[in-house]
Amino acid sequence: MSVLRSVRFEANSRDAVLRNLDAVEPNWRWTLSAPPAEDCSLRFGRQYLHSSSIVTAEHSVGIGAVARRKAARVSLYFVLAGAMEIADRAARKVLSIPANHVASACESSAKRLAIEARSSWLAFHIPEPTLRRHFEELTGRPYVQEFVLPVTRFCEGDGHGLYQTLRQAEEDLSSASPEERPMLAKAYQQLALAKLFAKTPHNLAEAFGRGTLSDAPRQLLKAEAFMRENLASPITIDDLAGAAGCSPRALQRMFRTYRGDSPIGILCSYRLAAAHGAIRTGRTASITDLALSLQFSNPSRFSVLYRSAYGCSPSSALRLARDEAKMETAENDDTRS
Repeated sequence: MSVLRSVRFEANSRDAVLRNLDAVEPNWRWTLSAPPAEDCSLRFGRQYLHSSSIVTAEHSVGIGAVARRKAARVSLYFVLAGAMEIADRAARKVLSIPANHVASACESSAKRLAIEARSSWLAFHIPEPTLRRHFEELTGRPYVQEFVLPVTRFCEGDGHGLYQTLRQAEEDLSSASPEERPMLAKAYQQLALAKLFAKTPHNLAEAFGRGTLSDAPRQLLKAEAFMRENLASPITIDDLAGAAGCSPRALQRMFRTYRGDSPIGILCSYRLAAAHGAIRTGRTASITDLALSLQFSNPSRFSVLYRSAYGCSPSSALRLARDEAKMETAENDDTRS
């Protein structure tokens, strides 16, 4: 995604509002609550960070939208005025965000968005691979469940720092020169994600601060410890249940409740995180050998899973890690000479 541009528009008719929204957010099918004859206005702005973006909007008319397909993106919505409602029909859940509150939502197929008339809001859109990668690099632990920020006041307290950072990023990037933008965009993204993990209450806060992922039953924690100690060995659900001291069915239920995935799905996340660490630090010479050593019997399938988790192929990540290592070595040689 380009960091050399921003998007801003002001629309003052029904057709202009819908046309512009379709252009800037094509994964959503947009509707307006106002009749055709009623006046409509919408101010919209987007600043691109390194791989994320900050969106601001203010509108006189009620806006609705339905997601066309699943997108690997997490959005944090800060509602400044009015109110926003996000409905997930598949999960039968409705998230209501009143003014002065923030919450997160993942973009999934058929998810519905409804925003009251005379609302204004700021959104921080982050690709999930970016979120995963930064979480693992900051904590040294695998990202084994989706990020969830519950409805939280942000005008004061922990969420306020993240909001201020996003506002400052928006202001600085809007006045930056083309030469300054890439550096500022990358720095602000790193700062925003650090504040998100360290200062904002969410379901991964304990993992960030104390190395655990929620107050899970001891059987589940035993199973996860067994996973971490045996990443390079074949593991079955019966092996995990034996290590945990419970039945396979009970273990499946615990993982679904506390991790949102199956035990084998979580084991896959641990192995992908181990692979990412080995690639990032240059501790592998062959992607195929790495995949096989972590019990991915099909290297092609491993590449698909890795790309889905981290946003690029393992071979591309390895080339990038090697290039960065060469640059660091060259810089160190220049310093010594």
